[in-house]
Amino acid sequence: MWPKTLLGFFLGLLLSISLVLNLNLLLPFSEAAKLMLGLILAFPIWAGVMTWSYAFTTAGAASKRLFTILIPSILLNSALLLMR
Repeated sequence: MWPKTLLGFFLGLLLSISLVLNLNLLLPFSEAAKLMLGLILAFPIWAGVMTWSYAFTTAGAASKRLFTILIPSILLNSALLLMR
């Protein structure tokens, strides 16, 4: 139980930050709208990922699934920041 909790906590935090950053880099809104969108979406994404990590039987299965989402998101972040 604790490994899945810690995994969901930390990877969920990284994943929510990464996904919101992708949205902020892709959407053509003003800075204030981007900030508000990030504040509204970051916590529900984080809570959803934390809850989703409990759906797996082991922490290894959860980490495999979370990393398959996190790594492409980080690569997209890097590409978007480099093209900026």
